[in-house]
Amino acid sequence: VALLGYTHGELLNEVVDAFAAADAGAAFAAVDRVVQTGQDPRRFVDDLLERLRDLIIVGAAGQGAAAVLRGTSEDDLAQMMRQSDAFGVERLSRTADIVISALDEMTGATSPRLQLELMIARVLTHTGATAGGAAPASGAHVASVPAPPASSRAPDGVAAPPV
Repeated sequence: VALLGYTHGELLNEVVDAFAAADAGAAFAAVDRVVQTGQDPRRFVDDLLERLRDLIIVGAAGQGAAAVLRGTSEDDLAQMMRQSDAFGVERLSRTADIVISALDEMTGATSPRLQLELMIARVLTHTGATAGGAAPASGAHVASVPAPPASSRAPDGVAAPPV
């Protein structure tokens, strides 16, 4: 695995599980391990995309996935089934779209680690917005800005612009 530059399956499982649980700490720790071990972030994203594809197949085909994912052990298939169930096929597909976009953006990027970290943040933001309910219809995440405290008001009573 190390000689060929492929991502170890345990690391992929860790990231997928972190995405499913919306666990930012675990996801970013995995990214740090990718970088600290000298692995190419682009290769990691490519391997992650392949894992998401496998999970989509498992989610769509169920027990029939073994015929498509030849050479995958029963234990690995069982774990992928659990992961696919935790996500759902639709959410896996949306996550894969984010990962594909990040892989495209990484081509020629001067800071692939930054691109990788931003991808993780996008997936987690998307996961957090959709895990508990429906995402906004526009797909945008809108946050309300609270009124500034009275201490930030100008002497004439006009609120200072939010920082």
